Amino acid sequence: MRYISLVLSTMLVIFLISSCGEEDEEKPAMTMGSVSGTVTFVGEPPEGDSEIQVSLFSTVDEKGSPTGPPDYFSEPFKEFKGTVPYKISGVSFGTYKLIAVGWERPDSPPGTPEVVLGMYGFAPPNDMQPDSITLSEEQPDVTGIDIIADYGQIKE
Repeated sequence: MRYISLVLSTMLVIFLISSCGEEDEEKPAMTMGSVSGTVTFVGEPPEGDSEIQVSLFSTVDEKGSPTGPPDYFSEPFKEFKGTVPYKISGVSFGTYKLIAVGWERPDSPPGTPEVVLGMYGFAPPNDMQPDSITLSEEQPDVTGIDIIADYGQIKE
């Protein structure tokens, strides 16, 4: 009888220890979000194939130009006129100093810089500084990042 009591007591202690740990576990903190909005195209798109996408940059130089490749970018657009929605998912929390719409021909050599058609918060002549955005645990999904993309920026 003593042996059975000992086994039952041991099993009870193991059960209590293993079940207590489940309640104490915290959910992992969210570390990614999304950026979404619309791109409104102005003017006539160039003839032939091209690639247009929205890009996020976390670092810029003193002139406001990106210092490297984008941190994140949207899927290439399939529509090139009017107002087109976009969404970039899986974006790490942090501040992105430049959100830009870039255009490039698919046959461009690697490393060719894209032509910037527009930037978030940049509305010349009154507003000459693009706006930055911040994704955080409090605001993981940033919406309403609308950009005007002007085909007039393409100089062929």
